[in-house]
Amino acid sequence: MKKILFIIFIGFTLLVSFTLFGFYLWIDHDIKGNIQIAEEKYYEHGEDALIIFLQDENNFFYDRIHVAIWSLGHIQSEKVLPILYKYYHNDPEGRTCYGKHDVELCQYEIHKAIVAIEKRRLLSHARLR
Repeated sequence: MKKILFIIFIGFTLLVSFTLFGFYLWIDHDIKGNIQIAEEKYYEHGEDALIIFLQDENNFFYDRIHVAIWSLGHIQSEKVLPILYKYYHNDPEGRTCYGKHDVELCQYEIHKAIVAIEKRRLLSHARLR
């Protein structure tokens, strides 16, 4: 009985590990795609291209949120912190922008990016900067 429980435990541990690793690779792939979008548009590299993408008011708010802010948070870009603070209105739950992501930047996403950058998570994608 102990042997069966041990095998189940090992199998479950491997399943969870591979699932988490798969999510990590998926996020990594999405970040690389977002960086490529910004680089092709602005002819800058990585982090700098994403920052320019965020600041360009000709881009749709949705794209600025999901291409730039999301990616910059995951790569833990310290360069973008002053810019994020400029856009942030102390609304960590995003109540003021709920349903308005086509006309303003999402406060919740900005808050998550700031926290990710300041807390320095272990499994970051900082190498993609």
